[in-house]
Amino acid sequence: MQKTETLPDRLDGANSTLLLSSSFSDGENCAELLRPSAADDTNVLWVSYTKSPDQQLRRWRAHTDDRPAEMGMVSVEDSTRSVAADAGGDGGPSLPGPNAPIETVNSPNDLTGLGIRITEFLSDWADNDNRTVVCFDSLTALLQYVELDTAYEFLHIITGRMASAGAFAHFHMDPDAHDEQTVEIVTSLMDAVVEVDEDGEQTIRSRKA
Repeated sequence: MQKTETLPDRLDGANSTLLLSSSFSDGENCAELLRPSAADDTNVLWVSYTKSPDQQLRRWRAHTDDRPAEMGMVSVEDSTRSVAADAGGDGGPSLPGPNAPIETVNSPNDLTGLGIRITEFLSDWADNDNRTVVCFDSLTALLQYVELDTAYEFLHIITGRMASAGAFAHFHMDPDAHDEQTVEIVTSLMDAVVEVDEDGEQTIRSRKA
C-alpha cells in the first residue's frame, strides 16, 4: 500500500510556509507542520501573539504524548501565563525550565526584540542534529501593531535567518482579515503557501515546485 503523503512531505524543500486559514480552523494543519510524529528528533519553537504557552502545549498534547527534543516559546505582550500551573495535572509531558525556556517580548511592536529572541533559540539549537520547526501565530495579529512595510522588512530578515539555520517555519494568517494585496505581499516572502478552505481542503502553491 502506498504511503499517504503528509503535509510536511508535500512541502519538502520549503523553509518558509504561509498558512492561510481561518483563525478558528488552523489547529490540525499547524500541528501536522510541527511534526509531532517525529518529536524525538525535532526542536519546536512557538512564536505567539495569540496563544499562551499553556494553549500551545495543549495543542501539542492533543497529537502526541512525546516531548520534542528541544522546545521553546516566545510569547508576545500579555499572552504569557504559567505553564507549570496547567501542565502538571493530567499526566502529559511537562515543560521543565532548562529544556523549555519561555522568552517574552513585552511590546507587540518590538520587532527587534522579537527577532533577537527567535535568533537566540535558533543559535542555541544550531549544534544538535534535530530538525527545527517554528510556528509563528500569527501575522494577522502582528499586522495589528505595525505597518505592512515594517512587517515585510522583519519577515525578510527572519525568514532568511531561519533558512540559514535549516529551520522549517510556518506563519499563520487569516486571509479574511486582510486585503488581497497584503496577502500577496506576504506571500512573496514565502517558499510555499497552504490555503485551507472552510471544509479543511488544502491547496498548496510552491515557488520551488
